[in-house]
Formats: sequence, structure tokens, C-alpha cells
Amino acid sequence: MSRIKTNSDSSTNSKRGSDSSLAFLLAAPFLFAGSLTLGMILLSILLILLAWGTFVETVYDATIAQFVLYSNEWLFYPLIALLGLNIFFSMVLRVPWRRFDIPFLVTHVGILLLLFGCFLTWQYGEEAQITLPEGTIGRVAMKLDKQKFEIKHITHTAGAPIEPIHLSFRPGPFSWQDYEWNNWIKDGRGFKTILWYAMHLGYRDKGELSTGDPNVKIEVLDYYANSTLRPVLTLDVSILWNKTMTTETDSGETREAPRNWDQVRLGAPRQQRNAGLSDIQGTSTTMSQGERVTYGMAMSQEELVAFRMSRPKGGDNAGLWGEIVLYYGGKHYSVNVDRLRELPANERFPVGDSGLQIGSVRFSDRGPLIHFTMYTQSGEREAMTLLPDNPEMSVQARKLGIFGSYWVDPQRIMQQIREHADNPKLEQLAIQRLDFMQGPDKKLYYRLWSGQRIVADGVVPDWERQTKPQFKLAEGTPDEVEIVVDRFIPQDVPGGRVVLADTERHNEQRVLLRVTLDGKEDTFWLRAAAPTIVPLPPEPDQIRYVYGNNRTLSVVLNYEDIDLGFGILLKKFDKRTEPGTRMPSHYSSLVDYVEPINPTDAGVLFSQNFQKFRALPGGEDVLISMNSPGFFGVKGGRGYRIYQSSYRGPYYPDQPDFHELYDGTIFPWETRPRESIAMSVLSINADPGRGWKYFGSLLIVLGAGMFVWRKLW
Repeated sequence: MSRIKTNSDSSTNSKRGSDSSLAFLLAAPFLFAGSLTLGMILLSILLILLAWGTFVETVYDATIAQFVLYSNEWLFYPLIALLGLNIFFSMVLRVPWRRFDIPFLVTHVGILLLLFGCFLTWQYGEEAQITLPEGTIGRVAMKLDKQKFEIKHITHTAGAPIEPIHLSFRPGPFSWQDYEWNNWIKDGRGFKTILWYAMHLGYRDKGELSTGDPNVKIEVLDYYANSTLRPVLTLDVSILWNKTMTTETDSGETREAPRNWDQVRLGAPRQQRNAGLSDIQGTSTTMSQGERVTYGMAMSQEELVAFRMSRPKGGDNAGLWGEIVLYYGGKHYSVNVDRLRELPANERFPVGDSGLQIGSVRFSDRGPLIHFTMYTQSGEREAMTLLPDNPEMSVQARKLGIFGSYWVDPQRIMQQIREHADNPKLEQLAIQRLDFMQGPDKKLYYRLWSGQRIVADGVVPDWERQTKPQFKLAEGTPDEVEIVVDRFIPQDVPGGRVVLADTERHNEQRVLLRVTLDGKEDTFWLRAAAPTIVPLPPEPDQIRYVYGNNRTLSVVLNYEDIDLGFGILLKKFDKRTEPGTRMPSHYSSLVDYVEPINPTDAGVLFSQNFQKFRALPGGEDVLISMNSPGFFGVKGGRGYRIYQSSYRGPYYPDQPDFHELYDGTIFPWETRPRESIAMSVLSINADPGRGWKYFGSLLIVLGAGMFVWRKLW
């Protein structure tokens, strides 16, 4: 019996030992998760990273440190999360808690609340900036650390509009070329090797961005954080015209002699404004015998096809004043100009089966010149201006993807209309014209106009440095022209080539995009929009259009913004300087928090008509200074702290900025017109984790005090 009992005890002890081992194995991960060892490891790593971040911030600035470390979703955030779990499990492992554990618990709960507050700030906090001139109201602030692509559909057919697409874009603070190791080992870069590794820890949006539309594809190919345009003299050509040169001697005799080579130098096409319309305007020159040479730039394949294939059809399509040929949706449409001249002011002219209509026609026979507005079935409209003698100055309907040419037979007009028999403009139109166009593929295209028809078009042979392209057009005919391209430097955008800037003076961000819409692909450089005082439309090189099937896609790289839900009226900006110096010692803004009096004005984002607004309760005459922020909470929404960040100006009447910002109005809160005007830059902060962080910090201090109290007493 004793033997059996002994065996039973041994079996029981063995089972208990096995259960204990299993329990230990199951509990081991939790024990390690809450262990002091893991806590010390995490704290050591955190201290190293913080020291590294301080080094990065010293070499560059806080923005770079934020990118490589503090906002890093793959490094800093997980480390903080692990530290929070370690603190949580260290508390759980002490259950049941005793009175002796109260200082420990208070301190650790404080740390957890502090980390939770930081999490709320990271996830839901907002940092933005708004710039206001005195006497103006703004309600939209720009997030200078967050950018987005704004993609809008412009539909040409009737139907429900397509919602715009907003794609968050995080390119990082450096040009992408700087991430290449070969650029870091060159002399004179001024970079530290340790920063090269740090840069790669930051998250960047590269490659394809998800749009949610299978027919829309956005790819970011390159990014310049600090770029500028390098002007280029793009085209030098030598031209030998077949026609003889006519000269007059001193005795009045007329002589004809063979033409010599004409040397032609044409500057780069640029983005300019003409008669209130903005478009790409080329350059031109006139030869000694009246021939003209023009040079333009096509921003899309559609525009290039329109340049090469939009030919006058003649016959019934052309009136006495010629015809316009429109290229749209892969088709050409010829419109009789005489019919457009007779069109009543309140009617529209249908353009074939395109669904387009022409209205608001204005015609001048002095140019001649025709101005009109294109209308689509969806209600979209855009103005066009076409010139037959200066096609490089025509204004196209780029938003709608409509490109036109104006063709006229000058001989016919001079023969049938007596008052135009000696019209110098028409006489010039009757002479040959050679048009060059840089295509989106950066090749050089041409077309030759005889004065009545296009006699040749094509592409200049591939450029080779050793051999200058030389070729003949309309060979064997009276319109024969021989051409030598001495120099051709293609542009990236109208005005020059995109290059990295040598200094911070040219702080222009640009992205190289490849956009595919309905199977049609386009590649281009796009300049990022700058944070502006007023919500202005993008400048011409800050918006690009891509054309699909009966729709256009507009692409803009902008900053994300915050609609505050209330307006800020800057009534007065005050700056004081150190005695005897120009250094500012104090500056502040006197503001009102306002709302529109009429609900129909609720969508106004920026206004100088402050009479339409009234101060919100508790929002009148709020003084915001350098060390005293203002606070305002939106009813039913979040609260904002408003800090005095910086300022611009003041500007005086002898400066152009003064007249742009101030029209002489006497503000209701003042008694005489302004002699100067200033702008205040305000920082907007929304921090939902602020209270948690304050409370957590208070508990940490309280817990530390309890530890000291327990040790001393």
C-alpha cells in the first residue's frame, strides 16, 4: 500500500510540475511584456532616437526631424505603442494591488494618459496657418505640412457631375534625387551619412496613387522640393526661301535677285495673359520680304494633332471671311465664319455632331480676329480667341480640350471688298508662313502655309549633335523652302527647363506626373500651388488638363486646408520695436470672430466686405499677441487656439503692395483712411489631446511626489 501511495504522489507531483511549466510558458510573454528589462530596452532606444532627432534638427530644422522621426509611422509610433504596452502590463502583473503600489500606479497611469493624449494629437490634431491683411475676413487655413492632389472631372455631356478626387501626397522634405546614395558621397554636398539613413526612414508617397477609378491612373515619377526654371533660347533655324528678293535702286528701278539664307532666332513660348485670357503664347518674326516664322508649344497630344491636321476645307465650309477648324474628341469640325458673324447675340451655333455650341461671338475685320465662347452639353463653357496671321497668339479652350485654327483666303477678300483692297494685314496673310511647334514628346514639328493652303507638315528629323537637320519642303513647287535647324532645345514647361535650384530663394515644389485617363496617357511637370492670402485659382503652370472620352481631368497639387467654421476679421495689427533699433519686440493682432449676417453668404471663404458679417458672442475685440493666444470653439465642433506667428509689411502708399491690399476704405472701427497696411500671419491649432496630456503630466508629478514622500516618511 505504501508503495502504491508513493507512486501516486510521484505521479501527482509530476503532473503539477508539468502544469507549472505550461503555465510559465503561457505567462512568459506577458511577464516579458511587463518586465523592467523590456522597459529599459525601449527607453534606451527611445533616448538614442531622441538624441538622433536633436542632431537632425540641428543640422537641418524641425520639419526634417519631424519627417525622419517624430511623424514616422514605421519607427517612432510603434516604439511609443510598445512602451505603452510595457507600462500597462507592468501594472497588470502587480494585481492584486496594495496600498504600497499607489505611487507606482499613479505614475504609470499618468504616463499612459500622456501617451494617449499624444496619440489623439497625432491622429486628430490640426496645425494650419492663415494670412490676413488688415480689414479682411478669412475662414480657411492652410496645412503647410500636408499636401494633396485635387483631381476634378469636367464632363462635356449632360448628366450628374462626377465628384472630385482628393489624394493625400507626402513627398518628403527633400528632392527625390537626394535620396540616391551616389549624390551623398560627392564632395561639397554638406550632408551627413547618418542623415541619408534617416531620410529613408520617413514615409514618402512614390509611384502610383490609388484614385478608386479604374479609368484614372496617377503616377508620381519625380519630385523637386526646391526647383526653378532655367530659361532657354530654344530655336535657331536657317531658311532659304525659293522666291526671289525684290529690291529698289536709287533711281527707282525694281530688281529681283535670288534669296540668301535668313537666320532666324526664336525665343521660348511662355505662359502669358492676352486680353484678359491666359494661355501659352509663342514667338514669331517677320522676314525682309514679309514671310513669317512662328514657334509655339503643344501641351498635349490633342493640341499637336490639331496643329498638324486642322486644315481648311474650303468650298461651302468657308465664307468670305474664311473658316475656323476646331479639333475636339478626335474629330475636326469646320465652321463658316460668315455664319458666325451673322449669329444673333442671344443664339448659339451648333458644331456638327459634337454636342458643342458657339456663342457670344465678337469679330474684328482689322486683324482679322474672332472671339467666341464654347459651350458643352453639361453647361461648361470657355472662351477662345483665334487669329489667322498670329496663330501662336491664339487662346485655346484647354479646359474643354478644344483647339482651333482660323484660316482665311486674303486674296478673295481683297478682290471682293473694295475697302480691304490695300489692307496691310491681309497682304501679309497672302505671304508664306512657316509654323514650328514643340510637341509633348519634345520633338519639333512644322507646317508650311502658302497664303491659301497648307502645303507641307511633318516632324523635324531626329536631332544629332554632329549633324544639323537639313530638309526641303514643297520641293519643286513655287512654295519650296529649305530649312536647317541650327539649334533646338526643348522645354519642360512654357518658359524653360525644370532644374534643381542652387539656393533656397527658388523654393518652388514640382512633381513629374504620368496621368492616364480612359487609356490616354500624358506626362508633365506640375508646380505646386503656394499658400496664398486669398483662395485664388491656380496659376497656369499649377494646373494641367488631361483629355479622355467626353471628359477632361484637371490636376492641381495644393495644400490641405481647414474650414474653421467661422471667420476671422483682422481689425488692426500692431508692431513695436526695440528702442533705437528696427528689431520687433512685440507684435499683436486685434481680431473679431465673425459669422455672415445673411445665411446665403455662409460659403464665403474670404471677404473684404466686412459689413456683411457680425461678431460672434464672445468673439469681439480679441487681442492675440506673441505670448497670449486666442481661443474660439465652434458650436458643436472643435475648439481652436490661434497664435500670433509672424507678419508681413507694413506697406506704404509708395509701394505697389499697399494699393493691392487697400482701396482707401475707412474702416468702421477707425476715423480716417489708412496711411499703411500690414498683414498678420496666424497659426491655427486644434489639439484634442491637450487635456489628457496635461492631466497625465500632473499624475506623473503627483506619483513622483508620493514616491519621495514614502521614502522620507
